[in-house]
Amino acid sequence: MNETYEQIIEFMEEHREIEFVFKNKPYTFLSSKSGFILVCENRTQGRVFEQYEQMVHESRIDGKPFLELFKNGEITITAVL
Repeated sequence: MNETYEQIIEFMEEHREIEFVFKNKPYTFLSSKSGFILVCENRTQGRVFEQYEQMVHESRIDGKPFLELFKNGEITITAVL
């Protein structure tokens, strides 16, 4: 997949599940009954968030926010559901 920054923001506004790879590990932003979570290798990373935007902005991957990693080309989007 070859998404632009603007497309990623649009997917986030739509609360879409985004699957991506960072340092050869699969990650997913997911919606659950209790809220929104970041998952890596089938394990929750961090806490459950009430709002999708909060999850994306506050979750850290290797100490950095998702959008920073995406802008720097460090993340490969594999699916948007």
